[in-house]
Amino acid sequence: MSWTFSHARLAPPLSRNRIDDAVTGDLVAEQRFYGTTIPADIAQEQLQTLEPGQWLTADLCSFYCNEVGNAYLEAAPGRAEDLVVLHSRTWDLAHWKGTPKGVRVPGALHTLGHKFVAFPGNDNGSHFFLCIIIFPCDLLYDLNPNGPVRTKALILNSLHNLQPRDPDRKIKDILIRLAEGRQLREEKLQDIKVFLPVMPQQPNSFDCGLYPGHFLSVFLSSPETYTSHCTGEALIDGSLDVIWKHERINNARHWLKRLVLASAKIRQAALDFSTDIPSPFAT
Repeated sequence: MSWTFSHARLAPPLSRNRIDDAVTGDLVAEQRFYGTTIPADIAQEQLQTLEPGQWLTADLCSFYCNEVGNAYLEAAPGRAEDLVVLHSRTWDLAHWKGTPKGVRVPGALHTLGHKFVAFPGNDNGSHFFLCIIIFPCDLLYDLNPNGPVRTKALILNSLHNLQPRDPDRKIKDILIRLAEGRQLREEKLQDIKVFLPVMPQQPNSFDCGLYPGHFLSVFLSSPETYTSHCTGEALIDGSLDVIWKHERINNARHWLKRLVLASAKIRQAALDFSTDIPSPFAT
């Protein structure tokens, strides 16, 4: 797996310890999707949830999705307008005060200017799923004042008995918030369809945080093909497990743990290298 660097200025652990000696509350790893401002911050106490049989935190789930998205952008030139990946808190509008500002860094393409906006969601505090909004750019009036609107949303869920409540309303509210004041084609916004396709199901109660990143990685292998499959326009032949490469989930926790620990090493190396961060970082 490749590693993509954080774009934020590094800050030392609150305890002033080296990351190898981190304590509760110390930030040991950080990841963000290119051009976004909200990071997935991994504190020392979250590392234990990477072990088998543990529920991942929202930041670890978002960390996984961010890395999948960054790897997609790096794989070929010209993909910057294809995708933006957001933190899982995007689903939880209750924690937002007014219209969110600065979701993207200055100069970056507007969130809704992309073909795909993806983020993990959590509707009940205990289960993660993946949301992908397709062609949100068509809703922006200044980009598409009177053309066809292809906007739709997918909810890819590894537990069908824990679907989000009223996803149609939720997606519309999210789009309004993410517009950040830009005019939307309101009459078309009301017509957006939300699809909840049948997906591979997790075999336990604790691996749900791995599935948003896994589903996103498979979707991005051929976004148009998987969009058509999920909306029923052109189904892919094969079983669910084959279509969604379900066997890969068996190693996902192992690779995520390796990635986070690699991030921690890189973070410490950067802190050691920086000459303007005060000592001590005792060796």
